[in-house]
Amino acid sequence: MTTVKSNLFVFVDTYWPYSWVVDYVAYVLQNLNIHPYASTVTLFAASDGSMIVNTTDYILGLYEQWNATTHSRHQTGFNLPIILNTVQSHVDQLLATESASGNLGGRSLVALLVPSPISYVDEHDYDYCRRYIDRLGYSLPNLHFIYYGGGALVRFHDFVRAPSEDLFLLNTELPPEKCGAPVIKRIRQVPRRISNPRCYSTGDITTNDITSLEQYARLGSINFYRLDSLYTPGRQSMRYLKVTPISQVAFMVCTSRSIPLPFRNASAPLRAEETCESTELGSYSYDLTDACTGYDYEPCPPLYFSVQAQGFGDVSCTQPACQTPDETQYIINFILRNNILLIVANP
Repeated sequence: MTTVKSNLFVFVDTYWPYSWVVDYVAYVLQNLNIHPYASTVTLFAASDGSMIVNTTDYILGLYEQWNATTHSRHQTGFNLPIILNTVQSHVDQLLATESASGNLGGRSLVALLVPSPISYVDEHDYDYCRRYIDRLGYSLPNLHFIYYGGGALVRFHDFVRAPSEDLFLLNTELPPEKCGAPVIKRIRQVPRRISNPRCYSTGDITTNDITSLEQYARLGSINFYRLDSLYTPGRQSMRYLKVTPISQVAFMVCTSRSIPLPFRNASAPLRAEETCESTELGSYSYDLTDACTGYDYEPCPPLYFSVQAQGFGDVSCTQPACQTPDETQYIINFILRNNILLIVANP
């Protein structure tokens, strides 16, 4: 099991009556770990991008700001060009804030669109939206779009990366948990974003320092990450991904350049594009020096990696960010003097 940590941007077509849709959206969000040290949610009207719920990391904040009255104040409709512009603007602001504060991210980026049964993308907007989504695939490669709506979802087929995985039916004749469970499972599968706030796609590094990010994993749980190639440009000396446990708890670290969720399955052999190594005998290092060498005529793929804590051990976490006492801690560091990406595990 992985713990969800995500920045969620939800767009609801208010053609849905509030009493019809609230339980379906709330059920999903209640199971996505909205918490000051975990996920955040921002709720918008899908018609014009106006904000219904300001960004909050408390699930109660959703209920305080979203009710039948506030829902009805927003225009009905579904305008995909406006949605794309709105989510890009908010993600750009988020990334700028993280860069200014030296934050490495550590959350997935998910845009959850909730169209009504009559929502559609106007044919005059089709090409614009397709080009926009293609550009976002390069400029914001970690941003993932998921549709959770009514009607025939095939009409949104061309606006997601994987139609078989990212389109979910919201059927008000079924209970919320029946409709929402597959959506929750899919969002759990979106890797956490790791980025270097001092490094840009040109390969420039703005400062010579160390940036850190604390992460937590319960005993036996696994966290998945995605380090995009935007943050591994060109050839640079001494760049490594290193996992070093400080406590007695061992971690299994798995990496892949093509499998989004690499992990060690004890009952099956490793897949061809996957490598795993335990930290039981010492630190694990992954050489990033030539991560994008040889990709002159095709895109350099991201590095997918996971960190899985062993299922037993003497662990007692008292940090405020620990949601349960049996959580282990590791710190992801970008060491820019030598261009080393370091992950350190603490008790």
